[in-house]
Amino acid sequence: MQRKTIFFSFLGLLLCLFGSCKKEEQDFFDGLGKKPVYAPLSELRDIRNEPPQPIQLSGTIFLQDTLLFLLEQGKGIHVFNIKDSLNTINLAFFKILAVTDFVVADQVLYADSWKDLVVIDISDLHHIQETDRIVNIINPLLYPPLYNGYFECVDESSGAVIQWEDAVLENAQCVIIQ
Repeated sequence: MQRKTIFFSFLGLLLCLFGSCKKEEQDFFDGLGKKPVYAPLSELRDIRNEPPQPIQLSGTIFLQDTLLFLLEQGKGIHVFNIKDSLNTINLAFFKILAVTDFVVADQVLYADSWKDLVVIDISDLHHIQETDRIVNIINPLLYPPLYNGYFECVDESSGAVIQWEDAVLENAQCVIIQ
């Protein structure tokens, strides 16, 4: 019994010396990767209508009757009338910075905006209004979605990440490899 205790104690010491207790140098990366583009947190509350915008980086879609809502990653939501499939009409753009997902129920749109969940009355598509905001309920992505490689780590004190852009990185420490 005592031999087993000594053996396992010795084994634990070896594992500590040669395993998790070993200090290793941190590797840094220089080269092409992604870096976050930030918006000041003060701008996140500026939810409003804007004229129709060109689609650049689409995401989630939602269909309600003859309306198609299309996410523009980090920037807002496009609204199209698709009643006539041969003549789709771009009706509006809802500016919602740092949005990555949304859903529509009746005349209400629920969307994330960085760390907040916002509730927006869309009964008048040309005059939307934020009706509620639940703050700090969402953990936002702190890495570029659908990406493998090095990226500049997010600095949350710089604001909300609204998109990721290609960049030449220096001393990058964050990486996703799948």
